[in-house]
Amino acid sequence: MGKNRNRVKHMLNRRVFAESLAQDAGAMARDYFVNRTALTVESKRPGDYVSEADRNVELMVRRRIEESYPGENVVGEEEGGTESGSFWCVDPIDGTSNFLAGIPIWGVSIAYCEGGVPMVGAIAIPMQDILISADMMQPGFHLNGVHHSKTADTPIDFLALGESQDWTRDAIRQVEDVFLGAGLTLVKYRCCVVGLVYAALGRTRGYFEQNTNIWDVSAGYVIAKQAGLEVSIKRNTSDHQLRISALHPAEHDAVKRQLHL
Repeated sequence: MGKNRNRVKHMLNRRVFAESLAQDAGAMARDYFVNRTALTVESKRPGDYVSEADRNVELMVRRRIEESYPGENVVGEEEGGTESGSFWCVDPIDGTSNFLAGIPIWGVSIAYCEGGVPMVGAIAIPMQDILISADMMQPGFHLNGVHHSKTADTPIDFLALGESQDWTRDAIRQVEDVFLGAGLTLVKYRCCVVGLVYAALGRTRGYFEQNTNIWDVSAGYVIAKQAGLEVSIKRNTSDHQLRISALHPAEHDAVKRQLHL
């Protein structure tokens, strides 16, 4: 009993820390967004960009983690890292293309993982005034400082699909056909963390993406799962990229066989 209580407190402390850090990182990223025309931008590959905003926000997050949890490993989109044991997982700006284009659909994602399993997640979507967090020891999630026991249901049958350069057109079309056959209307945001948060908040019926990365999905996994969605992460054996599925129960039951969930 005492061990479990300590475990709950341990995760609570990390959730509060991650939430505060996501808020500060979001504010920093928001300042860059307002002045984005002055940013230095590089192309990792066609259609995949990185700016000094991405790098500087991640460096700030890493510094704050080291100050509060010295020696703990960090895995980030821009600076890399090793997924072993316990580690923090950081996407400084998910939706960089949207960010650079002036589209306010992007977010900051911070997660804490143990044994490869996300345990704490916090996401800031600054241009929409969303700060959301959850941990696996407490049901529900915290939205802008208010605890919610579960997500609300939406009467609108939207399903968000992610986009990845490594997800082939034919494979995407097969998944689209499954969801369309279930009577869903498909939308795309070009931002995994926004897609997962919208699903957790009940604004859509779910989110699905193939060939994504651990920093894209870890925080959203915790939040969506604790909001009551059916959530799974599957790692590809060939290239170690991930598939994330976060669906409301009815949609999960409707497509689980076709998508092998």
